[in-house]
Amino acid sequence: MDIDIRAIGFELTPALAQRVDTQVRSALAAAGERPTGVTVRLDDVNGDHGGVDQRCRIVVALSRRGTTVAAATAVDLYAAIDEAARRLRRSAQRALTRHVGRERKDPQRPGTLVQP
Repeated sequence: MDIDIRAIGFELTPALAQRVDTQVRSALAAAGERPTGVTVRLDDVNGDHGGVDQRCRIVVALSRRGTTVAAATAVDLYAAIDEAARRLRRSAQRALTRHVGRERKDPQRPGTLVQP
């Protein structure tokens, strides 16, 4: 699984990249081979104004299950990464266990071929 990490407004340190990598891989461990793409954006929402403004946004494309997005904002960027990974774990589990309806193969429905 390839994880694309983008830091917006600051330089991505190796420690932040390692934290994102371990948290995202841990959150998606149950998904197996289904994640086809992962993008993580780290940014400072308010810039120099201060406040609760460190944001982590994770977007995961799951094979045959659509896209899952998880985001968190906190004072500390590490806390935002941890919270976003926790939310990602829950939403990915929900997406993987969701019932996917399949079209019925009923011979009485119009447009289906009836086997003699």
